[in-house]
Amino acid sequence: MGISDLKKAIAQNQWRNYYLALIAISTNLITIYVLINPDAGNNDLANFKFPQQIKLDAGKLTAIPGSIALSPSSLARSQTAELELEKIKANQQYKYIKEREKISLEMSYLVNTRGDVTSYLQQYTNISPEAIANKKTAQIETIGYHALFQDRDRAYLTSCVSPRSPSNVTQKQFSHHRYQNDLKPHIGWEWIQGKASIRDRRCLWVNLSTPLVLDSQTAYSSLETAWREIYPWLSQNFPSL
Repeated sequence: MGISDLKKAIAQNQWRNYYLALIAISTNLITIYVLINPDAGNNDLANFKFPQQIKLDAGKLTAIPGSIALSPSSLARSQTAELELEKIKANQQYKYIKEREKISLEMSYLVNTRGDVTSYLQQYTNISPEAIANKKTAQIETIGYHALFQDRDRAYLTSCVSPRSPSNVTQKQFSHHRYQNDLKPHIGWEWIQGKASIRDRRCLWVNLSTPLVLDSQTAYSSLETAWREIYPWLSQNFPSL
């Protein structure tokens, strides 16, 4: 090893030591603060109400007046061996028209959830088990994952949007994205201030559907176009804690 390589190795070790020391100091400060203030980071999830209409910027979808709000209490269910209960705190249905195609949008705000869209479809809809089992997962690079399927005379697009990650379909995707983001330093600081949750298990579950007029691929294409227009509103207006 030459002198230049030795100097480089020493410099790298110094930066590594500084970084580890900074992490240790930050952890100790957070621990001390929590001991002094036991209520640090504790906050109840605020109630949320979807707007009567969602105005979309792209202009490809035209809203049809007359959205429907469902009763969240009728949509709650318990999870076996879970201390917290998965619950839908708000649910709203919207109607849009794209050219001559009618598109239905149902959004649900779930808390204490694991982001498993299959479970949502099984528990909260009347969609047939065969249709759910035959769904296919697709991905849009700038948005994330969604599932496509058809049941009877309708085509569906469904996905879960969390506050810190792209859209997802499975529990594995939901957990992977959450773990990547939950441990970031700024999340810890926001948690101390009561502005964030370390284990943020919330989801905006989206269920888009349209009548099967021609073939399923044409319907799926229309739903994905609508999804591209709807997603930015979701990511910018996710319910606050």
